Order: sequence, then structure tokens, then C-alpha cells
Amino acid sequence: MLSRIALRGSGAAIVGIALGASDAPAHHSFAPHFDRSRTVNISGTVTAYEARNPHSYLHVNAVDENGRTREYVCESHGVTQLTRIGITPQLLKAGTQVRLTGPISRHSPYMCFFQTVELTDGRILNVDGPGGAQQTPPQAKLPPRKDVFGTWLLAPATSRGARSPQRMILSPAGEQAVAAYDPFKDDPVFKCDPVAVGRVWQAPSTPLEIVRNGADVLVHAEWMDVRRVIHMNMKTHPKDGARNSLGHSIGHWEGDTLVIETGNYPAGVLEQYVERQGQPTRGLLHSAALTTVERLHVDAERQRLVVELDFTDPEFFNQPPARQTMEYSPSDLKIEPFKCSPEGLTGTIRNAAK
Repeated sequence: MLSRIALRGSGAAIVGIALGASDAPAHHSFAPHFDRSRTVNISGTVTAYEARNPHSYLHVNAVDENGRTREYVCESHGVTQLTRIGITPQLLKAGTQVRLTGPISRHSPYMCFFQTVELTDGRILNVDGPGGAQQTPPQAKLPPRKDVFGTWLLAPATSRGARSPQRMILSPAGEQAVAAYDPFKDDPVFKCDPVAVGRVWQAPSTPLEIVRNGADVLVHAEWMDVRRVIHMNMKTHPKDGARNSLGHSIGHWEGDTLVIETGNYPAGVLEQYVERQGQPTRGLLHSAALTTVERLHVDAERQRLVVELDFTDPEFFNQPPARQTMEYSPSDLKIEPFKCSPEGLTGTIRNAAK
């Protein structure tokens, strides 16, 4: 039997359940939007489920501690990711009785990130899969990979390298760009832009594939439906060529390592959210002078695709930012259409229109 609503630490009545927030990354930086130290426990009736990418939003009518019926809107992972683990639109259709738990929003007492969904039949589903906060059960063993080609899934964060360079290496122009950027309004994801090459590589729980495309190589990521053509027979980037957040890429082989050199970027965003203790949340910006070098190889013994990513931007950085290193496991997941929906600060379609 589902109880009413409780917001742990918010002044409402508290029931016995209090689950911690997941450490799994969401599609935007988690901490600026949700407070891990305050857990909500919402029991009520589903009125709508916005089954979208990059985030889904569940609307629930619940009675608060004052006996008033309120609409609570709770965000979670994208619909593709949730559907893969059994949290489907059919499961969350209007009229369904649910209990949601997860960290409260920093933007509204009536919003949260839902971590678990409990149904009236006793089932409790975790948005990070059957293992919840622990690693989910491994998939079926796949044939060993000997090269970079195939479908891959980002490995846990413990295997990744440094992401954000220190603010001290920014040039005055870089500092000025950061000061003008408001991550809560200017995040490119709100407009369904894939943000940057590094952001694509770091998209959690969404597979990508590397395939041959005639003489070229195609990096196809589920995240934002990215399709990057790596031109293998070009030596230079076209002058006055089109510019977008993923730039223009040329590639070559150094033994078994695929080296990708990318230029023709416009000015843009490297990191949507950068947090420093005691300072407002900002971002990390780059100029149109940005170039990147990606080195891809397979560690055959560990069966990992290793991606090393180096940035150079002489206009915004006094020295090159720290290298980013990501690792991927072989995967048999099918890459599904992402079909991103534009969002606003608090995500929902209703608020995005305001």
C-alpha cells in the first residue's frame, strides 16, 4: 500500500524510506540542479509522463503535508535509457499509482530527480538498472574485439581521466567568455546541440558505434543522433567550411590507433557546468581557434576501447587543457533514434515554452 508524500528535510511528514541519490551521471551536471542530501518520497497518481530525450519528466498528483493536492514534476534519464531497463511509457501511463524517491530539485520544492519507482504490486524499479547503485548484471559475453570498430558503451566513471582544466590557465578572453555564460540558460543541450566532441564521448548509458563508411570512418552516437564523418583521405580542413559544435574531422592510422584531428569549430562550450567551492556554477568555453586530437585504440587484454582527447585553444587558454581519457566496453545494444526535445531550465515542455 503506497503512503502519501514525504519530503525528507523539507518540513513535510517523513516516512521510513530514505534512499540516497545515484552516482550515475545524468545528461547534465547533477549537483547544480538536485540536492543529494535531501530525499523526496512522493506517493500519488501519474497525470502525465513526458517520455523524451535527453530527459524524461513524470507528473504526479500527490497530497502534501498540509492536505493539499499538488502536482510534482520529477526528472530522470531519457526515455530510451529508461525503456531499455523496463521503465516504459506504458508502465507510467496516466492514472497509475506510484511512489517516487530521489533527490529534491534546487529550483522548486515540487520537483525532483526520481531514482526509484514503486508500483502497487510491490515492484521497485531503479532508473540505473537492476543493480541500482551497484553495477548492473553483465551482458552476454561478446566475441573479443581486435580493433576500434563495433558498438561500445561508456565504462564507469572511475576509468575516466580529468575533465575540466583549472580556471587559472584561462586567458583574459577565456575568462570573459566564461563570465558571460549562464549555464542555467545557455546550456547547448537545451537546444538539442551535442555541445562538444568531449561531451559526445562522455554520454552515459547511450551506445555509440564506429564503422567504415566507404573510405572514411563514421562515429555514430545515440546521444543527440550524432554522426561524425572522419575523412581519411583529406590532409587539411576546408577553408571557409561550415562550422558546427563537432567541427570538421580528418583521420589517419598510426598502427592500430585511429588518430582524429578536428578543426573548423565555432566558438562554443567545452563543459556546460563547472563547479568550484564557494563560487557560482559556470561553464568552460572555447574559441573558434579550438582544435582537438582524438586517439582511439583497443586494449585487447582488457577488452576496452580507449579514447584520449587533447584540446588546443590559444585564444582562450594559456596552456593546453588536461587530457581527457575515456574507456568503453563492447556492447550489443542497438542504437536507437534519440529524437531530442528542446528543454528549458527545469526541463518540462510547459516550462520550456515560457
